[in-house]
Amino acid sequence: MEFVNSRKLSINIILLSVVPLIIVVAIVASLLFSQAKNLVEDEVKLTRNNIVISKKQELKQYVEIAVKSIEPYYLDSTLDEQTAKRIVSEKLSQLTYGSDGYFFVYDWNGVALVLPHQKERIGKNWWDVEDFKGKKLLQELIYVAKQGGGFVDYFWHKPSKQEPLPKLSYAISLDKWQWMVGTGVYLDDVENQISHMQHGFDINVSKSSAALFVVVFIAVSAIAGLGASLNLNVRKLANEQMSLLNQQIIDSQENERKRVSRELHDGVNQLLVAAKYRLENLQKESDELIKEGELQASKQAMDQAIVELRRISRDLRPPQLDDLGLVAGIGSYINDLRKRTDLELIFEHDIDGIEMVSEVETTLYRVVQEALHNVEKHAEAKGVDVILQREGKKLLLTVSDDGKGFKVSTDTKKQKFRKDSMGLQNMKERIQGIGGEFKVTSNLDQGTEIRVSLRMEFI
Repeated sequence: MEFVNSRKLSINIILLSVVPLIIVVAIVASLLFSQAKNLVEDEVKLTRNNIVISKKQELKQYVEIAVKSIEPYYLDSTLDEQTAKRIVSEKLSQLTYGSDGYFFVYDWNGVALVLPHQKERIGKNWWDVEDFKGKKLLQELIYVAKQGGGFVDYFWHKPSKQEPLPKLSYAISLDKWQWMVGTGVYLDDVENQISHMQHGFDINVSKSSAALFVVVFIAVSAIAGLGASLNLNVRKLANEQMSLLNQQIIDSQENERKRVSRELHDGVNQLLVAAKYRLENLQKESDELIKEGELQASKQAMDQAIVELRRISRDLRPPQLDDLGLVAGIGSYINDLRKRTDLELIFEHDIDGIEMVSEVETTLYRVVQEALHNVEKHAEAKGVDVILQREGKKLLLTVSDDGKGFKVSTDTKKQKFRKDSMGLQNMKERIQGIGGEFKVTSNLDQGTEIRVSLRMEFI
């Protein structure tokens, strides 16, 4: 009897705990692996599309650069057409990029004009040339070129391979000469990258499947109890952080509005008022020489007002930052500062080739802008160094001056600034908002150094 009761108890335990847990684990595992498979497929598709889009952008940029380099000769009306064509052909045949990138030129009838690596084909007509699938690639390239520029994909023999490989070309038209100018890139490396990535995903999924059952078995029983309390704590913390962030955004906007308002009032407004008074004096003055002097003075005041408005607009959002990137934006701002101050400014960097998201570029630019503004207004410095450099896996920004300095806490984690130092506080919050570290070192009569450290994976 006792044996029967023990067995029933064991069965009940299995039915009430182990079996439901196994069922849950099986359902979760199947859902996870199915989801993982779908995610891998989506990721592979997205990656392939992104790489192809990137290739297209590169090809288009290369062709645009090539066209820019020949425009002076193509548009020069003082050159006879044959001379201009010869110069342009020579320029294009000499232009290269990457390890084997080059440009080709055909006329609209299919005659090869520029082929740097296949000079034996120059002067011959290749109108009917086809890839191994029968696509008349040259006709399509000439067609899309006439339409304003476009891409054509086809298969072509790569010099280092024995078989035809997928290739993508971009072509535009020089309508005046009825020329097609283009360049192309092989896409076999795209599939190699995709294959490597997919293989890595498969390995990770295999490893995850081996560990999943163990982890889920241990975790499921604890998740239910901890989930509710954790959810409440996380929600409370998120609400608090959101409220704090909203307040910081409001404060930052108000400070920026005050700054712009002050600059408009103290600078542009005063210049316009001065110009207005001088123009009013013209109505009362009869001496033509004095009138001419007042008119010139009012014109100078309005010119200065225009310069000030442009500077304020550029400070709000410099076009170089969007068009040319962080280094060009900072360089432009420093050049403007050199023109209006006696500061000895040095800008050094070694971040060429580093791509940053827009938020990081904007944040670093604003920090440099605010730091240099503080130096100009308060530091009484003679020189400032701005340095952007890589150090291991970190990007470092340093702005240091030889000004009068001020007292500041040496504990960077608890470093807080006075209410009249909103610029420093804003810089600190901006850097912390993108996951970086912000440190100010300063002593009286020993200058100030602002140092920003940002992990490269955040960029």
